Amino acid sequence: MSTPGFSSILKLTELDDFIAPSQECIKPAQPLKPTPQPSAAKVRIELEDVSIGGVVPQVPQKVEINLTDCLACSGCITSAESILISQQSPEELVRILEKNKNSKAKVDNNFLAIVTLGTQAVISLARKYLVPPQEMAERLAGFFKDLGADKVITITLAEDLCLIESGKEFVEKLENINRDPTSLPIISGVCPGWVCYAEKLHPYAIKNISRVKSPQQIMGSLLKLVYGPRVNHSPDEIYHVSLMSCFDRKLEASRKDFILEEYRSKEVDSVITPLEIENLLESIGKHLLDYEPANLDNPFEFGNGSLGIGASIMSHLGSGSGGFAEYIFRIMSAKHGIQADVTWIVGRNPDISEAVIPTPTGDLKFSVATGFRNIQTIVRKLKTKMRANLPHYIEIMACPTGCLNGGAQLRSQDSEQGGRELSCDLEKMYHELPAEILQDNPFVEQIYNLLGNPDGKLYNDVLYTDFHAIEKSNLGIKW
Repeated sequence: MSTPGFSSILKLTELDDFIAPSQECIKPAQPLKPTPQPSAAKVRIELEDVSIGGVVPQVPQKVEINLTDCLACSGCITSAESILISQQSPEELVRILEKNKNSKAKVDNNFLAIVTLGTQAVISLARKYLVPPQEMAERLAGFFKDLGADKVITITLAEDLCLIESGKEFVEKLENINRDPTSLPIISGVCPGWVCYAEKLHPYAIKNISRVKSPQQIMGSLLKLVYGPRVNHSPDEIYHVSLMSCFDRKLEASRKDFILEEYRSKEVDSVITPLEIENLLESIGKHLLDYEPANLDNPFEFGNGSLGIGASIMSHLGSGSGGFAEYIFRIMSAKHGIQADVTWIVGRNPDISEAVIPTPTGDLKFSVATGFRNIQTIVRKLKTKMRANLPHYIEIMACPTGCLNGGAQLRSQDSEQGGRELSCDLEKMYHELPAEILQDNPFVEQIYNLLGNPDGKLYNDVLYTDFHAIEKSNLGIKW
């Protein structure tokens, strides 16, 4: 039984691993004189009215809150599943895809709608419908193309690039450790919940967060900055939708860092989740098995788009959240001539696993940590002498057990099955997928050729980002 009042974004059934909702907004109004009222105050976010309770301040104008202000604040947005930002709502997605579908006959139509399928989200839907993940991916392709999408692709290529860059970054930091001992540990930066928790409450941790973009944002950059020019489409002529397992991906997509200012275009225009797809289908009296499977696409067209890499749902070795720690462990093992398999050791805390590489200069330690309780422990150690005991690389995910247990995944219909059992089922399905071998992906090398010099603007715009400390202006968050 889940705990009442907890946000679904960072919740695991039967576990109270959640930070209490904040009581005050990071951008509070400056009232002339607050007056107690029986009704609730309201803050307008995009086009949605959100009740936050309390008093009605006498203010000269309405408060304006940007989506990025709310990423790690659970006081209003994340405390109600039904509140959706208008630009990220399924209804807006359907409206745009239908408009695209209806305008295809027009000669001057130069709009392209592309949907990226996140592996974890596909597995969640496959489990519900009792079909293999590859079939589910193809039925999702049929569903989205029926709505009006032009192409439906997998996120595998972006995941590959994310892993490769994460490995390069770690090697570079390790080689320069004597120059800057505080550059380690490196903590993965692909989880938006964790990133914004650090930005808002622990800015000293930002230096240690990996600058490599998440696969979602890498794919958005690839489509708009690499694929678009090849097919004579500017970024604002491509509508990119991402199917993800986590509501926080919507807010990640809305970060100012991920807006292509010249075109006033987001790298990812809309994020939809398995829960929203199910709600959408229920509203029209259908389910996904009503849609005929369609071929998955490879928009980069370097090979056979219906059979090659990019057209299949793939897993990566390691955790079900992308396998970052395992990938870096393996490349460091190879550097030291060690061929042994990775052995992950789980201690008393089931949400932390660790692995060690013995080297002549000392052990290299790696860790996978999930859940905010463990995140809090890690960031506290960063401020003390205990940081010397932290692993050299830490893969962090805010959701307990990781991305397969994202807050927007479908929950079990079996009332007796708890969150951990569901996560185990999804993990098993994930590792039964064909494993992606990066060296065998012919598109990776070709993408790097298109990106050019690693010091160049395009390379860095596609693959890297920056994180920023957010000023606590009258902030009353109680974590």
